[in-house]
Amino acid sequence: MKNIRITGGILKGKNIPFEFKNTLRPTSSKLREILFNWLQFEISNYECLDLFAGTGALGIEALSRGAKKTVFIEINKKNYLGIKSIVKNLGIEEASMILFKDCISWIKKSDLSRFNLIFLDAPFNEELEEKTLRLLTSNKSLKPSCKIYLEYSKFSIIEIPASLKILKEKNVGDVKALLLSNEN
Repeated sequence: MKNIRITGGILKGKNIPFEFKNTLRPTSSKLREILFNWLQFEISNYECLDLFAGTGALGIEALSRGAKKTVFIEINKKNYLGIKSIVKNLGIEEASMILFKDCISWIKKSDLSRFNLIFLDAPFNEELEEKTLRLLTSNKSLKPSCKIYLEYSKFSIIEIPASLKILKEKNVGDVKALLLSNEN
């Protein structure tokens, strides 16, 4: 069992335990710090959507830093149960909704209008990033002010839909991170 630490907010220093495997790649502490520095003056009271939630680190970090609610979506049963357990242990069940669903199917039929921030950190090398971005931007309920955090392998070539604007970008190791805005 490995741990990643929450880097800021009311849960700073608490651990998120996870079982290491090639298919589960939590966002590094360094990237989470960069992301939440980008968002520090606006995260409070955000409603967040953590797609391909994995360990739940992004959504949990958002709650720790003042987000009002996070909806976690995870299709891997073990990861889903892990997020449920972590959320309970950290005492953030009230602000969390954990769904055992396929992100792609869920986005197609869901109302996204309540979300201010969407985390998109899909498993690498499965070509899910572009497909998911296209689905998000074609969902008419996505509000213009919604931001999307995209994380992907810097060795991949991702075409960002024209309706999205890159607000911030950073490379850390083999990972590229973008903060996108739907306000175009």
